[in-house]
Amino acid sequence: MKKSLIIGVIILGVVAAFLFANSSQHSILGSNQQGYVTKEVYSHYGNSSVKIAVITGMHPRENLSTNLVPQVVKAFALLNNVEMVDYHVTVTDQPDDFDVGRSNGQDLVEEYAIPDIKKSDYQLVIIAHDHEQGYGEGYYIATPTHDNKSVTLGEAVHQLLPLFNYYPGSSSTREKSTSISQIDRPLTNAGYPVFVYEIPEWNTQLEAAQMTYQLFSVSFKVLRASN
Repeated sequence: MKKSLIIGVIILGVVAAFLFANSSQHSILGSNQQGYVTKEVYSHYGNSSVKIAVITGMHPRENLSTNLVPQVVKAFALLNNVEMVDYHVTVTDQPDDFDVGRSNGQDLVEEYAIPDIKKSDYQLVIIAHDHEQGYGEGYYIATPTHDNKSVTLGEAVHQLLPLFNYYPGSSSTREKSTSISQIDRPLTNAGYPVFVYEIPEWNTQLEAAQMTYQLFSVSFKVLRASN
């Protein structure tokens, strides 16, 4: 009887923790023929001095950044006094077509996520991606717009993340990626530091989750120290 009671309490505790971790303020920011964007706000411990937005799913063929990173956002918010917001993009129009899927995802972020972000007081916006072999080295963050806020924060975070590479970008180099001019630049022009976070697409989910958690943890530490 006592053993059954203990097992019951453990099960209830696990269920309660699961429900707590998954509790969020959920909203659909908008939808069209290309897909839709949802917003999940995780803030479990009252008003936090650190607020981080993460954009996931913008390029739908990138599996880890689309499906794994949102789970790490949820876990990090559960274990820290932070407000984590996942702007999750679901592309429904040709998501498996490399070029069309990417373009549709970027259009959805531009139309629905960016206007909402600009109404908020985030200290950092992280845009999550997977990358192929030869497109950057290992795990890395980049600040392709090379604005002062992003570079200053990127350098501070990189000092505490030796396993990550950091690409600061250049103010004199013309932007080659459409996502930089369409997504990154409008956010940095509005005053938000932006990290482009790249995960090697061939890595395991466990390693990707651990490294993503480290990025969130160090970013949180640097932002909290600057408040």
